[in-house]
Amino acid sequence: MGSAPASKSTKAAAMPAASNPEVAAAQSSGKVWVNLDSGIYHKGGRWYGKTKSGKFMTEAEAKASGYKESQKD
Repeated sequence: MGSAPASKSTKAAAMPAASNPEVAAAQSSGKVWVNLDSGIYHKGGRWYGKTKSGKFMTEAEAKASGYKESQKD
């Protein structure tokens, strides 16, 4: 009689790369894409909505959570 191990996922809200309509909607509403693995957020550019582990949020939320702005966008 064992119990199943509890999931230790701390990235439950993370999404894989976003679809094109999701990217367009987030960009038009001014949201940034946070790469949860690197701690960097993107306002646009090559990695916006494309990293393996990330999510959309406002820039203020990203800064308040300690994420840093990408210097390469």
